[in-house]
Amino acid sequence: MPVILKSSILILLLTVSLNARSIDDIKKSGEIIIAVYENSPPFSFIENDKPKGIDIDLGLELAKSLNVKAKWYFSGSDESLADDLRNNIWKGNLIHKTKADVMFRVPYDYDYMRMTDISTGELETENVSIKGPYQSESWVIATHKKIIPEINTLAIFAYHKIGVEIDTLPDLHLSGFARGLFRNNIIHYTNFSEAIKDFKAGRIDALSGLKSQLEYLLEYHKNKDKYYLSKSIPQMKSKWDLATATDSRYKALSYHIDGVIQKAYEEKRIKKIFSKYHVEYVPPIARTQ
Repeated sequence: MPVILKSSILILLLTVSLNARSIDDIKKSGEIIIAVYENSPPFSFIENDKPKGIDIDLGLELAKSLNVKAKWYFSGSDESLADDLRNNIWKGNLIHKTKADVMFRVPYDYDYMRMTDISTGELETENVSIKGPYQSESWVIATHKKIIPEINTLAIFAYHKIGVEIDTLPDLHLSGFARGLFRNNIIHYTNFSEAIKDFKAGRIDALSGLKSQLEYLLEYHKNKDKYYLSKSIPQMKSKWDLATATDSRYKALSYHIDGVIQKAYEEKRIKKIFSKYHVEYVPPIARTQ
């Protein structure tokens, strides 16, 4: 399953407008600039020199609705989501100043949308409009069924090694659980693909990650007899919706995107996209209440 991101494919878009744009501007240019996270299967990645993934396919749906071409802006993760929104949407990259018209995989979560900056007191989402929830995601734990057939309590990791990607919510939660009860059994990874390799090789007994990501990278659809996936992580808020973000000055664009996502949801096209990548589709809470 090649997911190697080639640097030659990264599109920094230095030749296009550096400003977020209105729907009219997007149509006049003939293209929409879409920010997605780099090397992030099954959401957005490069395979055989072509962009692929759930967010890529959804971005194509959006471009089609405006009768323009999709131009991809593969972006890395900064220290926080607020930094990502600043760099990709409302202010621009610190080096090349590029901005995207829309960014995928942004939490559609009331608690996050009310979060304020410690130094300024302003909302972290003050300069963006978050709409178009398209999926409910969750943090879960994968285990080797023969070793850990199910998880009823995190205390089991006092006896088993579990891998986590460094500085993620599971890392913070597990490291602090019961005053560090099993901190010595937590194996930290800066690269999630290395964690997957170690888990598959049996060097660790469990692995925490995003449900969609684990389903894809472990080929869970044909390995359900081999692996166990928890429904959540005990005593941790594990589930939230994912949506899109645009510059707050262009509300019409954000409402258009919301309409496109709603139609694709109602016509079950989003579910088909997830099925294409062998990932279970969990509808966003915001569209099922």
